[in-house]
Amino acid sequence: MATLGTSQLFAGLPEREIKEIVEKFEEVRHPAGWEVTPGGGAGAGFMVVGDGQLDVVLPDGRTRELGPGEAFGEMALLDKGRRSATVRARTDVTIYWLPAWEFKPLLIDHPEVSYRLLEQLSRRLRRAEGAG
Repeated sequence: MATLGTSQLFAGLPEREIKEIVEKFEEVRHPAGWEVTPGGGAGAGFMVVGDGQLDVVLPDGRTRELGPGEAFGEMALLDKGRRSATVRARTDVTIYWLPAWEFKPLLIDHPEVSYRLLEQLSRRLRRAEGAG
């Protein structure tokens, strides 16, 4: 799980803290074409891409790409809403999955991770609004 520890969300944290975080994630592999999360589904976990490429398909048909180190699934967990997009494996992928019940404790116990996640969400919102 070395890739997970080097994700932008966790890079630079103390080694002990990274180890504590990484232990909570499960490694999952999917083949190219696999629908990792269906749009409109319930949020079941928070995911970080280990290896491979994924496509995020928005309801209006627009797409964006996710690659190693990038995270997804947090919005449905934060607002307890449905997933806003379908995420599909463009290539064979390795994903690190954190169950929904572990997400809030992760954010509370590791405030730097919370801040980095807010930065990531802010960038996504700016792109969605056409401002960045």
